[in-house]
Amino acid sequence: MLSLTTPLPTDSKGVVQQSSAITEEAFYSLMDAEIAKTASFTLTKVTELRSKLDAVESKIRHADLADSDTASMIKAQADEIADYFLKLEKYVNINFMGFHKILKKHDKYCPATPCKTFYINRMHSQAWVRGDYSDVVVRLSAIYSALRKDHTAEEKSDPSQSFLRTTTKYWVKTEDVSRVKYAILRNLPVFLQKSSRGESDSQLTNSVYLDNDQLELYHGRLVKAPGSIALRLRWYGAAEPTTVFVERKTHRDKWIGEVSVKERFMVRKVLFIK
Repeated sequence: MLSLTTPLPTDSKGVVQQSSAITEEAFYSLMDAEIAKTASFTLTKVTELRSKLDAVESKIRHADLADSDTASMIKAQADEIADYFLKLEKYVNINFMGFHKILKKHDKYCPATPCKTFYINRMHSQAWVRGDYSDVVVRLSAIYSALRKDHTAEEKSDPSQSFLRTTTKYWVKTEDVSRVKYAILRNLPVFLQKSSRGESDSQLTNSVYLDNDQLELYHGRLVKAPGSIALRLRWYGAAEPTTVFVERKTHRDKWIGEVSVKERFMVRKVLFIK
């Protein structure tokens, strides 16, 4: 009888030797099955999540939000959906990282038959990894906005759209992005550009910066020299743009009491019909 305190036999690499070895084919079959199971579970839960959102949105449309009890009940349901969504996102991240580590170990101990790159690329092409769930964030934002009775802000109609600019940027860990978004949308609505399409809280922003061969504008902005400018063309969304903004940003030093200015005008696409 083997003592419980006696370590199991290992090979030269320190890997525990099992009584029964698993073949490469069996490993691939197990990986395929586990990835498929994760994808199926995620799809089921996302479908349930969107169904719950449908139900809450229906209540919002027909309920008397002036009644505090009704509003509190709907808010509690929205909080539950948000918590559900954050847990689901964590589930996806943990499983992806788990598969990543398993494959990394496989390639380390079986260098003759590497498969990590193949499976990682395959997972990145699957809906449970690449799925865009930002519509959930936008819909939750609309629910909380309705409960707060927010007033709809009007976008400037002035085509020049010149304005003083002040921004504050923060570093957020990737795994905390959705939690930070949720904390914000409970108090402020998500603002969507009119030129964007679809329900996405993370709108794709395309920028083309203009400069000369010496990159004078780039270096001026890099050191934040007083009066340094940036010239760019900007449009939103992944589709072919119908509206492009021509923008000039001028940097001013805040410590001397001045503020940076952003000036822009719109260029609209003109369709010629023969």
